[in-house]
Amino acid sequence: MIIYKPEVVQINNTVRLQAKFEIDNKQESLWFSVPLAYEQYLLQERADSFLVGLLPLAMERGEDIFLKAPVSEKLYYTITTYLMGALCIALPHLNRISIRAETLMPNPVETANAVGTGFSGGVDSFHTIYEHLHRACPPSFRLTHFTFHNVGSHGDFGGQEASDLFQKRIQLIRPFAEEQHIDIIEIDSNLSEVLKMNYVQTHTLRNVAAVLTMQKLFRYYYYSSGRQFKDFELKTKVAGSYDLLSLTMLSTESLSFFSSGANYSRVEKTRHITEYEPTHRYLNVCAGGSSANCSRCEKCLRSMLTLEVQGKLDLYQPVFDLHVYRQEKTKYIAKVLADVKKDAYAAEIYNEMRKHAFPISASSYLLMPYYKIKHRLKRLIMQGK
Repeated sequence: MIIYKPEVVQINNTVRLQAKFEIDNKQESLWFSVPLAYEQYLLQERADSFLVGLLPLAMERGEDIFLKAPVSEKLYYTITTYLMGALCIALPHLNRISIRAETLMPNPVETANAVGTGFSGGVDSFHTIYEHLHRACPPSFRLTHFTFHNVGSHGDFGGQEASDLFQKRIQLIRPFAEEQHIDIIEIDSNLSEVLKMNYVQTHTLRNVAAVLTMQKLFRYYYYSSGRQFKDFELKTKVAGSYDLLSLTMLSTESLSFFSSGANYSRVEKTRHITEYEPTHRYLNVCAGGSSANCSRCEKCLRSMLTLEVQGKLDLYQPVFDLHVYRQEKTKYIAKVLADVKKDAYAAEIYNEMRKHAFPISASSYLLMPYYKIKHRLKRLIMQGK
């Protein structure tokens, strides 16, 4: 794979940082776009974003990379010396490849010293905001910007449907950003269409690639963690289980990434954010493919059950359909009971239920064996893949 020098192209009210690359004797283009007002912060002098974004594709195909553009020396060193080996352990289908760069840049990029985080409206991202805006935080580490990316969370493989969902979801969270008087930067991309890979396995690389385009803006960036430090694991296909390693290896001389919130469980973070009134109106955790909370997918039910156990669910009537939740609650608790020894989130919720002496219906206990068998079959199928 050959990656060429990035260039900046204006398209209507947005500006793209794009780079051509060659693979399988074909030339393609990878791009990231931001609002025109942020053009001055795009890093076109280095190919950092494109190295990170295209790394999983090259490793999957066993293609060595030659960068015909400068790249940050620290990033080159950490990827080639540490990160690739770790990725091969986590995802055995990837191949160790050779990476050569035309020029290594050891000097930091001059930045505006901004501090950013991705904001989706979920528990993890709201917790990051609460900690870095409304709790004790050194001035240099306080948030100044939010970002919102279209790199796979709205659809693994991109396309128009994912793009439409990206636009719908940002409209839901924009009012919160306006209330806080903090800019939210839309970063669109065709990375999903280029990679055509599983998002859960590659989300850290995808989102970091998007942020690295803005190295002239950001000095620090908080990547909201979905896992605790104690759950660190490398032999897993869930990228969030080893973010602590990945984010360190993807930092540059200019931009430091932090795994935010990893010292707390999801249950603890949920408890913390209930103290933050805007979450009562803007919490959006849905993984069901809709823009607003569907109130019946795994993430919606997990959040609502946690909130009910903590006695806070009624505060969230503006964002959840409690009627749907009550219809699904018995079955979901049965799923939690069935998976309590296999899933960290299920174990957290179960322990919280015991702590609060939360009543569990006989129907949930009766359904538990069914879900145990169902989950066991699902795991066997996944192992077969």
